Amino acid sequence: MKTHTTHLPTLSALLLALCAATAWANGTLTHLSGAVSIQKADGKALPAAVGATVSAGDTVITGALGYVRMEMTDGSEMVLRPDSQLKLELYQFAQTKPTEDNLVFSMLKGGLRTVTGLIGKRGNRDAYSAKTPTATIGIRGTQYDLRVCQANCGSLADGTYLAVRFGAIQTSNAQGTLAVAAGQVAHVPPQRPPVMLPRDPGIGFTPPAVIPKLDEKKKLQAAATVAAATPPPPAQSAAPGSGAGPAALSSQTPAQSSDKPAGETLSEASSSSATPAAAPTPPPASGPECSVQ
Repeated sequence: MKTHTTHLPTLSALLLALCAATAWANGTLTHLSGAVSIQKADGKALPAAVGATVSAGDTVITGALGYVRMEMTDGSEMVLRPDSQLKLELYQFAQTKPTEDNLVFSMLKGGLRTVTGLIGKRGNRDAYSAKTPTATIGIRGTQYDLRVCQANCGSLADGTYLAVRFGAIQTSNAQGTLAVAAGQVAHVPPQRPPVMLPRDPGIGFTPPAVIPKLDEKKKLQAAATVAAATPPPPAQSAAPGSGAGPAALSSQTPAQSSDKPAGETLSEASSSSATPAAAPTPPPASGPECSVQ
């Protein structure tokens, strides 16, 4: 008799590994334009497509005319500009475990525009960290533009540029730390402390129309939720006993139009209703004609 053995421990381990791998694929490419690829943690490069997932250790790469929009499971969103490389170093988000949140990415090249999600706003407030060759950035819930210049930004000096649209960030390097508030722009040069700039030197960018604006989906979802929760206005009905239903209202004689100002027309109407017009003089009664013979 042949004996069949089951390998439950091995099967369980494989299932756990599969679930873990699925759980940490927490970035999804939602829109792209031009050349975009993903370099996996093992070094293999794959062409990107809408719906592709990004896990810790992966690097998202855009070509000379490439743009890509990515959403994370904590609600954060980011759009990469052309000639950019973003490596997702660490990502950990569980809705029921806020103290275990972690998001670390490295902007190796190029730049992005991002709006942050729940990581860094709850539980561990130092869980969010963005790194560049010259700076480390922490946030408390914000939207900002980031650009890394490495002799490829025209007249702009090398370093990291940060423009905060709303919220606030803190940027630092070995030489110092700088808080940057909404409407402010900072520059973190190599080997020198961060400094505030008097104005935006032009680090922003305009993605093509196929790339939705950040937070656009959330705004549409919020509007749809409000519309679904708002009851329709009650139908208007006539007061009891008035006898003025829709048919009666539609049969009323419309007001006469006038080219005169409204106040003048109303004044004339009120005066004509207050003083009734004099009755016309009746013609004299006619009797039989009389003639003298």
